[in-house]
Amino acid sequence: MNLEQLEQKAKESIALVQDIQGLEKWRIQYLGRKSALSLFFNSLSKLSLQERKKQGEKANKIRKILTNLYSSKKTELEKDVFESNKGSSSLLDITQPGDKKTKGHLHPLTLITRDIVASFEKMGFSIIEGPEIETEYYNFDALNIPADHPAREMWDTLWIKPKTKNQKSKMLLRTHTSPMQVRYMEKNQPPFRIIVPGRCFRYEATDASHEIQFYQIEGLMVGEDINLSNFKAIISEIIKDIFKHKVSVRFRPSFFPFVSPGVEVDIKQEIKGDQSNDKWLEIMGAGMVHPDLFKRVGYENNRWQGFAFGLGIERVAMIKYKINDIRLFFNPDIRFLEQF
Repeated sequence: MNLEQLEQKAKESIALVQDIQGLEKWRIQYLGRKSALSLFFNSLSKLSLQERKKQGEKANKIRKILTNLYSSKKTELEKDVFESNKGSSSLLDITQPGDKKTKGHLHPLTLITRDIVASFEKMGFSIIEGPEIETEYYNFDALNIPADHPAREMWDTLWIKPKTKNQKSKMLLRTHTSPMQVRYMEKNQPPFRIIVPGRCFRYEATDASHEIQFYQIEGLMVGEDINLSNFKAIISEIIKDIFKHKVSVRFRPSFFPFVSPGVEVDIKQEIKGDQSNDKWLEIMGAGMVHPDLFKRVGYENNRWQGFAFGLGIERVAMIKYKINDIRLFFNPDIRFLEQF
């Protein structure tokens, strides 16, 4: 193949091009995948090493020249089109308003989590994070839930296959954020007040009110004279701050292995003229921290006491935003997400 002749022919041909469509045909003919120049590159492997190097350098030089010719001609033609269309109605009118682009926004669970966290920060609580992959010890044993304890039946667990047969503690996806109670107390001395937002997992069938994954905020406040009245006062104020209107709160006796006594917190919104919220709905479990937990982390006996609670974020969001199916939070349906 005579590369010099190819170059000369390409230069003569591009000089005759009158429009963008003609230029595109020229590009395909001289620079396209099936062009003579591309086929020449494909045939280089048949040449000797010395000849391949010589011809390859020459062909690359020609391709660079043709590419520059194409770019220059394209700029020239586009300029001609712009000049010829000046004052024409077909030209883009830059004064016309453009199409409004849809803005991204935060997920409803992010919004409600930030609201809840901000409410607790006003009360002096610190924000702590914990691991989603947890050990059996922190998730169960340290919280007074041994292997034979009937309370373990309350948590259907997603266990992680051990890497070795000799692994001391089984690993799992945490079923609640409560393990951070023990983890934090092991490294910190009272008094303190913390909350732990995070994702939890339970192996259960999904329906309108249950999901295999969910978000929870664990709370813990420990001091020398903390009692259940402190918990009731703080939580009542927090709930009012989250919902921004009057909300009735009630406390019912309940059982959780790591607190004594235990309570459940129910709320009922009081919105004038709205009968759809006229029901008591549970939003958290709580209670006074069991003395065994203080003993387990090495706190001085009979000196400290405190309360702990676990708040369901999806439950609060469902009540506040009037959502009747928890599965919508994890569904990528844009029609649902655009409501927030």
